Amino acid sequence: MTTAGEASRRRCARIQSHRVRELSHGSPMASSPDKTQVIAPPTAGSSANETARGRSVATRLTEAEFSEVDAAASAAGKKVAEWLRDAALEHARGTQDDEQTDEVLLAEVMGMRSLMLNLFGRASQGPISTEDIRKMSAYAESVKEQKAADFLARRRFQKRARESDETP
Repeated sequence: MTTAGEASRRRCARIQSHRVRELSHGSPMASSPDKTQVIAPPTAGSSANETARGRSVATRLTEAEFSEVDAAASAAGKKVAEWLRDAALEHARGTQDDEQTDEVLLAEVMGMRSLMLNLFGRASQGPISTEDIRKMSAYAESVKEQKAADFLARRRFQKRARESDETP
């Protein structure tokens, strides 16, 4: 049976082992300003990208938060540090899964928009039959994903154009 102190030391050691170490700039991590940092040499299995990175970010997690992150990294087949780096970069670059969620929601809105426009257009010509409504609904359902994808593509293109105009 382990004591609370041993469990705490093991937990701290496990969390410490997952931190990304700073490879250059010689500055200590923000969480330990008075400690000298040990830089581990690249292992035989590390990629060129891992050894070329020279900056690190340290953070502290509760045991529950670490368990969530560790589970997500394992599910993705990645090391915790690699998964955290990828998640941070996806968020910073706006390429995370939120855009997929936005695309689903946008597709539904585009489908409703298409249906409403067709219904109002047809209603202005006279009574609408059940068959007309079924056809309009089927059409809206069939085009909503493409309309959402087109809209997002235009938005990304406009964003890139604005960003390129801002850079000298």
